[in-house]
Amino acid sequence: MNFCRFCGTKEIQFRKSGKFGCVHCIQVFKYPILQKPKIIPKNVMEGLESFVKENSKFINLLSFRTRITRNLKSNLFPFYDSIFTKSKQLLAENGMDLWLYPSELYKSNPGENCEVKMGFYLGSEDHIRWEKMVSVSHRIPQESPLEKKTKNQIFRFLLQKTNWAVFPKIGFISSCPTNLGLGRRDSVLVELDPGISPRFFSILQTLTEFGIEFAPSSDHSFRKIGENPGLVVKISWKNARAVQKRQFYKILGLRGSL
Repeated sequence: MNFCRFCGTKEIQFRKSGKFGCVHCIQVFKYPILQKPKIIPKNVMEGLESFVKENSKFINLLSFRTRITRNLKSNLFPFYDSIFTKSKQLLAENGMDLWLYPSELYKSNPGENCEVKMGFYLGSEDHIRWEKMVSVSHRIPQESPLEKKTKNQIFRFLLQKTNWAVFPKIGFISSCPTNLGLGRRDSVLVELDPGISPRFFSILQTLTEFGIEFAPSSDHSFRKIGENPGLVVKISWKNARAVQKRQFYKILGLRGSL
């Protein structure tokens, strides 16, 4: 039976949990290797933007989110040890502890048409998870210069390879094999009016070749839009790089807001 001699994870444990116990597990266990996301061709992008524009009255944007996960270098992953104190200390040393949940530092003012939340979670599936979520009512918020500066500081922290579990030619190592590389997932939540063209779902299906996934939201299922039931759908893209991230948000007119 295969097992990782660094963390002790056995084959049967990995198959049952689907989670790595340390950075070295990727050399021991077989797992589906995801292809790097492809850039969407210009003609496809133009077709998507045109379709969304034509059906905009049937598409209600609820929220969009970026999530980035990291594990501490040369440590067991949370499957065995959350290392909560060490993770918190690393945030403090880099001036990031201000953004540790629950934090009220990054919320929009009451009365605005959106709410923005940003912060770090500790001890979940990975040692540290950063998340920014924007809930939208009527308009898409614009970042202030201070917000952009703060976000850039956080991204520099998350890209410091000296802090994190990294493996050559793969990138950042997450507990879940599907997050290997950038450890990043971008997603949008949309509510679809029953009047939406049936082509919407066939178009989304074609995007799976680029790594974009979609599914009805298990947290929302159906909800009311006036007197009609509306389907809430989550559309997401894992490990998308900067140019692909811009494409992803541009599809729904977000223009790379995150």
